[in-house]
Amino acid sequence: MKTLSYRLPMPIVDIDQSFATVAQLEDALASLHKRMVWFLYTRSAVEVDEEYSDLGVYVWTVKVDDEYVTHVELAEHRHALSHYPEDATRLAFEGTWTLRRVEEAIKDDNWIAAFLVMGVDHFLGKHTDEGSIH
Repeated sequence: MKTLSYRLPMPIVDIDQSFATVAQLEDALASLHKRMVWFLYTRSAVEVDEEYSDLGVYVWTVKVDDEYVTHVELAEHRHALSHYPEDATRLAFEGTWTLRRVEEAIKDDNWIAAFLVMGVDHFLGKHTDEGSIH
């Protein structure tokens, strides 16, 4: 008898946040982070033992009409290679991870800081003449 798999399809997390001005970028990223934590919290209780390989959080921002939209997705790298823009940035979880481990990792202050810097760097590099501030 085959064991049931509760693995989620890719991407595991797929969220976006629109904002109108550069001044709102950090708030948009903070909102995306909170929503990612919430989503993982709701899923990690169900998929406790499922393991995913070579996960990453991917972030990119696009301009749509008169506003910006930042996308955040959690997926395995092989999925990202064929689905995300080439300029998407990645925070990697090397090796094999459960959703519960990912949830705990993204609550860490250092991870949050890296996520915010990654999102700001991508935005500045793509949507301003100034490039990265780091």
